Amino acid sequence: MAVLNKAMQRVHYVCQQTLSTHRWLAVILLITVVLFGLVTHAWWRGHTLQHALQQMSAPTKRALPVMQHKPQVVSVLQTWPGEEEADSISAEILATADAMGMVFERAEFQSAAVEHSGLQVQRIKLPLKGDYLQVRHFLQQVLQHYPSLALSQFKLQRSDVLQPELEAYVEFSLYTRKRGQI
Repeated sequence: MAVLNKAMQRVHYVCQQTLSTHRWLAVILLITVVLFGLVTHAWWRGHTLQHALQQMSAPTKRALPVMQHKPQVVSVLQTWPGEEEADSISAEILATADAMGMVFERAEFQSAAVEHSGLQVQRIKLPLKGDYLQVRHFLQQVLQHYPSLALSQFKLQRSDVLQPELEAYVEFSLYTRKRGQI
């Protein structure tokens, strides 16, 4: 027993001497073990997340084929105005700008068919003058009122910082259903 006790004391003494003389080695070993643990943990979390995403997306792809979305899109498009209503909607947009006190001298209209669809698009180019709140309220009102109206281009310019009036260039795209389509 005394021999075992002396051997244990000797091992303890050697370990203490080794650690005190080679601390840098112990620190490097500890850092290596911690980094290995962190890398392993990150890999495991990534692997688990990837596996979970694959399981979530696989049933969705099988349960919802692309063709199931088409009836919903068609029903939304059926609520859009017909091609014959484009001119009256454009006139309503101009009347809204006028009613809000904005000044415009001219407006340009261009109609074109949208390829590979039953849609027609009318581009409405409208240079306006008004204050910031008028322009903002005008855009908000017409875009909320007409769901098939898109803001294609919008530019603001103020020539003098002391003047409240802005020059705005607005281009809308009004999408309508072609006659006899959708």
